[in-house]
Amino acid sequence: MKSTGARGSVWSTAAVIVGIVAVGTVVAGLLHEPQPEPIAIPGCAEVIQPEDSVRVNYAFAIEGDADVSEVPWRFEAKAQSMTDALIAALPTGTTVEPDPFALAFGFDAVAVRQSFDGYATALGTVTVGDRTGTLAVTVGLSDQPAGPCFAGVVDERSTRADGTVLDIQDGTDTTRVVAVATDGTRIDVNANGVLTLEQVIDIALAPGLRASIPA
Repeated sequence: MKSTGARGSVWSTAAVIVGIVAVGTVVAGLLHEPQPEPIAIPGCAEVIQPEDSVRVNYAFAIEGDADVSEVPWRFEAKAQSMTDALIAALPTGTTVEPDPFALAFGFDAVAVRQSFDGYATALGTVTVGDRTGTLAVTVGLSDQPAGPCFAGVVDERSTRADGTVLDIQDGTDTTRVVAVATDGTRIDVNANGVLTLEQVIDIALAPGLRASIPA
């Protein structure tokens, strides 16, 4: 009986040791699991990796934004001149239909004055040649610089001679360019199913969309 008990004790001890070794091996494997290579984005000095994006507070994106009382497009004259500049920046022969909930395609000063963030948005359906899609142009004002690039959101960043920063995302169906001008204007141009990258950039760089350009 004693020998049987002793043998059982030995096997129990061995099982515990094997279990500890196995757990230690799994933990060691997890700790030494290869980490993905950081994503680099051309033109970006700092890149927020996908796994770090959830740690970025939403306030980061809106910090420094101007309120409604500071944006010039709260006035009809500036909103209309911006609309004219946007239409002039579209490719020759473009036809535009306004958003179903808007009376016309362009920026609405009344909507800006009724907003909480001071952003102005023009939304419509655009046809260029045999392609039809949606175009959304949002203009805001901020005293913050362009900031870091977010992996998966920005494909490339370029800086123009006048200091304007362009964040570019060129997908299969969607092309988006966010321009951050030196006067603090942020122009977000998003085309879905229509317009080339060059055409979207032309809109983002239209001088008449900037806050510092008088109506």
